[in-house]
Amino acid sequence: MKCIVGMSGGVDSSTSAALMKERGFEVVGCTFRMFESAKSQAAVDNARRVADFLKIDHEVVDCIIEFKQFVIDYFIESYESGFTPNPCVMCNRFIKFRYLDLLRLKYCADILVTGHYVQLKRRDDRIELFQAAELRKDQSYFLYGVDQEILKIAEFPLGGHPKSHTRELARRFGLHVSEQPESQDICFLANHDYVSFIKQHSTRSYVDGDIVDTSGNVLGKHSGTINYTQGQRKGIGLSGGPFFVCGIDVNRNQVIVSDKNGVKVGKIFLKDVKFLNEEYLGVCEVKVRSISEKNTAHIGKSNNSYYVELDQPEYGVAPGQHCVFYRGNLLLGGGIVRSENSV
Repeated sequence: MKCIVGMSGGVDSSTSAALMKERGFEVVGCTFRMFESAKSQAAVDNARRVADFLKIDHEVVDCIIEFKQFVIDYFIESYESGFTPNPCVMCNRFIKFRYLDLLRLKYCADILVTGHYVQLKRRDDRIELFQAAELRKDQSYFLYGVDQEILKIAEFPLGGHPKSHTRELARRFGLHVSEQPESQDICFLANHDYVSFIKQHSTRSYVDGDIVDTSGNVLGKHSGTINYTQGQRKGIGLSGGPFFVCGIDVNRNQVIVSDKNGVKVGKIFLKDVKFLNEEYLGVCEVKVRSISEKNTAHIGKSNNSYYVELDQPEYGVAPGQHCVFYRGNLLLGGGIVRSENSV
């Protein structure tokens, strides 16, 4: 049997490739060139070195144009509109898995494989995704938008084991990336500095404006709305408080602040909702950030629009974030937070 393995040059994907070869698969490694930078080139070089060591075929796929369209432009436009995007969700949905599947077809491979920490189970004609065995490393949040048909021919060999086991395997295989530190950055950013990235890649200018309270009273000045995100507390630049960013009015060039109650949300309205299998309405658990704890909630629907009512209010839920649904450790689906949320 033959498989396509997405290889980013890191320890997880490299170990996944080695595991599939050990299991007897004919492995073809695939590395995406999604943007031009020294960081991107280093990832390609690392992946190629691992592929050479494992004696497997390796292909570099240039998807710079598509990555710009579906990920970078989305990322910039979201911040410019006052939203808080998650580019990794969009990359998995529109770039990584789609291009891995195209390469699978090209090589007449049976399955595609990635190093994501998530567990997959096949039940009759459907796929179920569960959180990883080590919840601290779970990446199911980022996969809710991947098409069911692609997941049917996917495999995630690391999801049932802790990260420490992955490193042990990498050492056993003799991979040079076995001690490579984990990357916490969005892949195309340097040092989490999204503001500098946007200014570098956008033609818009970001002028100073007013910081106002919810009654419209001017409290101070901001240095451009892209420097702020809803729910933000630190770095607002006001005395007194504490103040929280509860809204960003791009049209008026205003940052709106309040006390903590002003960023408390009990009901979340959603758009672009996707369910992994059938539509689910009722009691579930949700995460509005990949690193947040789950919150018990109820998924409802009104006039063909979905909403989530939370048992316990969340603070700082921002338009553009992804709200992902679970029942226990089973991934149900998710959607994008709209702006009209309330307590």
